[in-house]
Amino acid sequence: MELLDIRNISLNWEINVKDFKALSERAILIISSFDQKFILKKKGSLEQFESELKLLKHLENNKFPTQFPLYNKFGDLIVNYQNANYCIYNYINGETFSATETLQNSMIPKLLGETIATLNKAMVSINLANEFQQKDLYHMVYGYAINEIVKVDCSKKLLKVYQQLEDDIKKVVESLQKQLIHRDSHIHNIVFKDGSLSGVIDFDIAEINVNLFDLCYCSTSVLSEVFSKESLRGNWIKFVGDLVIGYNLYNPLSFSEIKSIWYVMLCIQTIFMSYFVNNKEIYEINKEMFLWIYKNRKNIENTILMSVR
Repeated sequence: MELLDIRNISLNWEINVKDFKALSERAILIISSFDQKFILKKKGSLEQFESELKLLKHLENNKFPTQFPLYNKFGDLIVNYQNANYCIYNYINGETFSATETLQNSMIPKLLGETIATLNKAMVSINLANEFQQKDLYHMVYGYAINEIVKVDCSKKLLKVYQQLEDDIKKVVESLQKQLIHRDSHIHNIVFKDGSLSGVIDFDIAEINVNLFDLCYCSTSVLSEVFSKESLRGNWIKFVGDLVIGYNLYNPLSFSEIKSIWYVMLCIQTIFMSYFVNNKEIYEINKEMFLWIYKNRKNIENTILMSVR
């Protein structure tokens, strides 16, 4: 997006934009002429936006810190510009931890685990089942992701792994509690300041899915950032244990949920593989991650079990 477009949108909020930085395909950091920071976001449909607002209000009522869109000069929270919807949020002051930091300081994964647990507890109580998409993790993997993978990968080894896992994954998914989840709970969406939570951001793709998804997504997202450094992979397993410690203190996990973590990680990794089937380099890295998690089941599960004793 060009600076002129950003300025045209931001004037609806009476913000004069001096500078900007693209954070993602949908999010832009804007800096006003008074050096104030805001986040400009491209949104989906108005219906999706209304659902997100209800969720954010629920979290606000539960005293869970997050971002809420700002009203513009017309009293609206969203504007349409060139056939796309946009809103502006206040910038949350604080910092996000890097993947390497999370592996070097055991307090960070515990903070992350506590945050995700508290968020899950707040979201499980919201009655918006008809407002958000309901996803079946087993179907996402065996009804879609693997079908995409086999179009580009003829690996008999990989297919055999999926065949061996199928019955167990189906049982695990059926047994797990379903609830509204964040769905994008990587470390860069969790902001801290001076060791305290400033807020969780980006609820754009919230959905109803298995309750362990956010915890496992945080785990695999960290692994993806450090996987190329073989020396850090072992540290990641300890990170998972510390993450579960933090989570379990605030939202206790049952034994069956603890035993399901490894399976949910593999499901999430499979979804990522399918997403990158058209990018050979990234696909191969994600495939290697999947096989590494699969191979290290004993280490991962033992570390998790030790962490909750």
